[in-house]
Amino acid sequence: MAGTLRVPLILCIKRVCMFSVGMPNLLSYAVLSILTMSGQSGIVGRSPSFSVAAILFDDKALAKPHDVELQGNLVFVPGKGGSIAIIEVTDPAKPHILWYRQEQRQLRDAETVLPLGDYLLLGTNDLISIDIRNQRAPRFCKTVSDRTRISRINGMVKRGGYVFAAGKDGWINVFDVNNPGSPILVGARNTRGSEELSSPHDIDVYGDYIVVVDPAGFGRRNLPGKVGIYRVAHPVTCELIPAMDWEQVGVLANYDLVGANRVQVAGTYAFVAGSRSDKSPKFVVVDISDPARPAQAAALSFSDSRGPNGLTIAGSVLFLAGGQTIEAVDITNPTKPVKLAVYKCLQAFPSGRDSAHDLVYRAGYLYVTGQNDNCLCILRTNDNRILELAKVEKE
Repeated sequence: MAGTLRVPLILCIKRVCMFSVGMPNLLSYAVLSILTMSGQSGIVGRSPSFSVAAILFDDKALAKPHDVELQGNLVFVPGKGGSIAIIEVTDPAKPHILWYRQEQRQLRDAETVLPLGDYLLLGTNDLISIDIRNQRAPRFCKTVSDRTRISRINGMVKRGGYVFAAGKDGWINVFDVNNPGSPILVGARNTRGSEELSSPHDIDVYGDYIVVVDPAGFGRRNLPGKVGIYRVAHPVTCELIPAMDWEQVGVLANYDLVGANRVQVAGTYAFVAGSRSDKSPKFVVVDISDPARPAQAAALSFSDSRGPNGLTIAGSVLFLAGGQTIEAVDITNPTKPVKLAVYKCLQAFPSGRDSAHDLVYRAGYLYVTGQNDNCLCILRTNDNRILELAKVEKE
């Protein structure tokens, strides 16, 4: 199928069929290549800061896609509809699916991935290790299940030989991944039972600490969102402390943090995306230089009524995704963040609902999942200031 559409852009839509090694069926997907386009930056009256390089739609391989990660020329996308896909992006304008699996039962709530070289960790209601040395025929190695302690894994981060996982049902899990093909559950902290955090949604490392966010019902309950900080390693030996002995050294709770579902640490700051639809959603900067006294350093309203769901940092630029919108924020001075660009991408997220979800940046391109449109959108960065700031290495 081929054609053009003016709205006010011209799209060339190609229906492509490809055979995936190890899969019995043909995969059918659409790649939208943008020929000409007039977009909106939302900041200044000039050509848009971003433009669409490609959009990949697939209802099976990208079934309600959630997280997205890059390793080499491969993009890994899990889907809450029970899918996991590997997409080759050597040419970001011509992405193609190398392999996917959709199993609505076994892979239900596939929400996050963590590439570890030859292996990929997939977070669902279990932790699944996948051997990806043959990218066209990955091999499922081990599934770690524990229905009392592991469920709805929504964020993961690696520290040394361990991976910490945030589960939305109230658990923080610790897995030994020294052998990534055979991870072992070595600890679990019940944050809901201890009334510390009701629903951990994401996690990052800060030295001997982990930083965890809790959205407090995304505005459905009249409760403040939270950022919790736990000491997880001994201050002298740096060895891992048993989860039952972790100390929640600090917590920040306020209504700007409602919907807090993504966190990334850079320097002495935690950057938090707060997705909510009842009021103006926020991006919040938290000073964690003193883990016992985390303090809000700044907050900016997000430009869409939904989101931000996704957050990633490249150099001194922070990118946000939510609804139908992508934002770029200058965090050179974290206490005074400045919006560089706002880009609404209607062709990638036509559902108009809470679609743009997670994103990752590399070498001038943003890779964004569309959760309610079953797509991966690849955006080209056109703004020279963003390109330069994204190269800066933060100390």
